[in-house]
Amino acid sequence: MKFIKYSLLIIMVVSLVFIGCGKTKKAKWTILAYMDGNNNLDISLNGNSYCIADAQEMEKIGSTDDVQIMVMIGSLKTGGNCKYYYIEKFENEMPDSISSKVIENLGTKDMSDKTTLQNFIRAGMENYPAEHYMLIIDDHGGGWRGSCSDEQNGAGDLMTMPDMRLALDTIHFDVIVFHACLMSMVEVAYELKDNADYMIASQFTMPMQSILGSEQWLAYLTANPNTTPLEISKKIVEAVYATANNKQKQAHMAVTDLTKMTALASKISNLGNMLVTETGDNWNEVLDAFNSTHYTQWDDPAFCDLREFCKKVLQEPNLQNINLIKNAAQEVIDGINEAVPMTMTNVSGLTRGGLNIHFPHNTELFDSTKYVACQFRSTNWHAFLSKFISSTGGGGGTGTLVVNSTPTGATVWLNGSNTNYTTNVTFTNVNPGNYEVKLTLTGYYDWIDTVVVVAGQTTTVNATLQQQGGQTLTVSGVVTWPGHSLSNYCIAFLDTSHTNTIWPVGIVSVNPATGIYTIIYSLSAPLEAYVEAFDDVNNNGYIDSGEGLGYWDANGNGQWDDMLTFQPGQTVNNADIVLFTVTELKKKLILK
Repeated sequence: MKFIKYSLLIIMVVSLVFIGCGKTKKAKWTILAYMDGNNNLDISLNGNSYCIADAQEMEKIGSTDDVQIMVMIGSLKTGGNCKYYYIEKFENEMPDSISSKVIENLGTKDMSDKTTLQNFIRAGMENYPAEHYMLIIDDHGGGWRGSCSDEQNGAGDLMTMPDMRLALDTIHFDVIVFHACLMSMVEVAYELKDNADYMIASQFTMPMQSILGSEQWLAYLTANPNTTPLEISKKIVEAVYATANNKQKQAHMAVTDLTKMTALASKISNLGNMLVTETGDNWNEVLDAFNSTHYTQWDDPAFCDLREFCKKVLQEPNLQNINLIKNAAQEVIDGINEAVPMTMTNVSGLTRGGLNIHFPHNTELFDSTKYVACQFRSTNWHAFLSKFISSTGGGGGTGTLVVNSTPTGATVWLNGSNTNYTTNVTFTNVNPGNYEVKLTLTGYYDWIDTVVVVAGQTTTVNATLQQQGGQTLTVSGVVTWPGHSLSNYCIAFLDTSHTNTIWPVGIVSVNPATGIYTIIYSLSAPLEAYVEAFDDVNNNGYIDSGEGLGYWDANGNGQWDDMLTFQPGQTVNNADIVLFTVTELKKKLILK
């Protein structure tokens, strides 16, 4: 009986908190924004909160009788304290300041816990009834691996997609928006297909700056509250595109119709089955289609644009003549085009279908145990992945790398090491993995790109060098490792990744005697990056326990949150890096 009394008391208290805030009359729209700042996003904007900045942008428009906005914000700087707010109209606020009404101070909450998300959603729906509901997830993202990490009150891991689905169990939204990295995936869409009509998400890693464009699309919605879910979804994508352009950030955003996901998943399942049973001796062509699919520094190395992959399959000389494979690939293309009413990116030269799929090319990137925990396991795509990896040498063997340049005669560097070869040149017996290829030639800017070498296949680089006359970024400093001497395999680099996978560019060797390094990197536009160093003591290209890893703590707060925006022509001195000894792997290095 005591438990029942206490439960009733809690319910009464929560109800009293919301008196005067909720409405009995239904609004047209209720927007619930789950803004998880219990991690480095709370200090990512020059020490200020990314999530609070997003809320402030919403405050520029504020709630109306027809459009109600409730947010939950967690803050690392306050010890993981979380609050519910009803967003009102305010402008010209100070950083990290929210002027809107506090509905409830929750104290410390683990925002990676599905129960925390579920309680927030239920409180919002019960107290702000509406004809239409929108959920915004504002935090880190990892695609099918999940979203929302809590480094203060949780373990720092992402809320898994199965857990997020459970948090939304029996709840239905008109629109779900992910202002988070890498969430526009068929696996994510399939997991949430019964919980919403439309999903808005990005195939890219997101810049460490808000590009949600809330002021733009909220202004439209409050002026046009009868807007349909699809219409406002498209407006959000357009706002993201415009905001990214205005802030000179690279971005992608797409709308996915979740009511189409069951049909699309069936077509993907058929494609996987046809590739397994009908490819025969043509796995090299499946690999070629994979290698030819767009891959950039904004992608996860284990993800692939599914529509673009299928297009490449239809261009392979033998696969295109196998009717079962050809028809299956075309059906997937048609299914994606039907399921994705809008996809936009401002990265020139790229076409994006709007949905990635998990597509690891080696066993290291294939976490099959966690992958099959997702609902997408019903498609048996994981069986295709296992066959693909085993049939294309992803589990072992070597590949070939061809490096050509115009003009020829450029010195070829691989992962920061001089090969002492000049273009045009062919490297054989190359271990599979990601390689930074740098070409240097007197009178020309260094040419740098990252390529994937796959066992049993040839990767070709064709570079056009530009004569000097532009601008370069120079970063220099000293690397130290307390209690250790630096090895001959210590490197410094710029890390452009927003995920726990390090994506290095501008790799240079660190002088083992002095610790001095100098990164010189050609830029034609601003670049977001961390400055990091790694002592690969055993020279195997991976971060292992006992090795040294570190970053330039530019803001001096002792947190790995120093992603900076570097400008062409900028020179940065005294970017000193202190390595720590790795005991638990927090980041994965893509080198070999």
